[in-house]
Amino acid sequence: MPGPLEGIRVIDIGTLVAGPWAATMLADQGADVIKVERPGVGDMLRHVGSQRGGMSGMFHVFNRGKRSLALDLGSPRGAEVFLALARTADVIVQNLRPGVVDRLGIGYEAIRAVREDIVYLSLSGFGPEGPYAQRGAYDNVIQAYSGLADAQADPETGEPEPIRQLLTDKLTAWAGAQAVTSALLARALGRGGQHVELSMLATAISFLWPDRAGHRILQGEGIQEHPPLGANFRLLPLADGFGTATAFSDAEFAGLCEALGLADVAADPRLGSTAARMQNLELLTATYRDAIGPAAARRTREEFGRELAARDVPHGVVRSIDELHTDPHVVATGLFEQRDHAVAGRLREPRHPAKFQGTPLERVADAPALGQHSQEILEELDLGEGVEALHSSGVIG
Repeated sequence: MPGPLEGIRVIDIGTLVAGPWAATMLADQGADVIKVERPGVGDMLRHVGSQRGGMSGMFHVFNRGKRSLALDLGSPRGAEVFLALARTADVIVQNLRPGVVDRLGIGYEAIRAVREDIVYLSLSGFGPEGPYAQRGAYDNVIQAYSGLADAQADPETGEPEPIRQLLTDKLTAWAGAQAVTSALLARALGRGGQHVELSMLATAISFLWPDRAGHRILQGEGIQEHPPLGANFRLLPLADGFGTATAFSDAEFAGLCEALGLADVAADPRLGSTAARMQNLELLTATYRDAIGPAAARRTREEFGRELAARDVPHGVVRSIDELHTDPHVVATGLFEQRDHAVAGRLREPRHPAKFQGTPLERVADAPALGQHSQEILEELDLGEGVEALHSSGVIG
């Protein structure tokens, strides 16, 4: 069975993470994705991170399943070739700074003139309007502006901290892919194509607000304020690493105390019910620091996990990135796959997280070399002009 997006063609003119990974998720689900890159240079992500044979592992995961067309969009002939390609497309994905695609002659209105029902996804740091619209934006910049760095502030010092991964880039990619499939559904229902605009800042704030800013949702008087959920998350030092436990219900709290040999804590009426614990948060925090923490520190990760699992207490032990692929649940559910990349060699990568029972996903092709499919794609377009002529003029690479 083909994937759910079989028959959909996507043109990806994005760079780095947000745009390219949104397009890759569509490729994972069966779409034919053509990645348009600058001849001789390509996507900057090709040159970032650990590499082998000139192929970055990060570039592969963010761009697997695509065909690469090296095309000079800055030349008039390159823009003409792109418009010819756009006539065959269902979706365009781009994350260039607002206004750039219009200056190149390949913005939404230009594409709509040749493909009226196009779904055109524009991703940017701050969106096309507002005082920050033309600012450059990387992930750490959006984390700062969105409140995410503040939400990660050290509980003791109050100093903000970044989340040390490209979180807002990746969230925007996920939101963008979902928006594309919604727009495709609307088109299938007869509502036509459309321009979808999505910013990293809007995505990050939307992601942050419901729980971490829960104490700021209600406005006006008469509000009983409580700390945001997650604000007091802590890791428990264990004998050989770290763990965590969420003992929210009465049974879970009693089970945590029993597992750690803290019968006196379980018997304290100030902590005996969820309502009581919520009314005695300072005592609860002190109990975790002075009793639960030291008791947990005497147990290994294996002991901590076994004892809490036996009492049905939600818990976790911290897996390092280097050991993540060996976790028994990760192995049993096949979350990682391995492949032999034609250039980069043996790779380990996560599969697409969703499982489609009716349209199961097949493993997509390797991330392409720069311009690997230029001739193949141009021959499909049948431009009436030799590929060699376009190549010799520098329009394609």
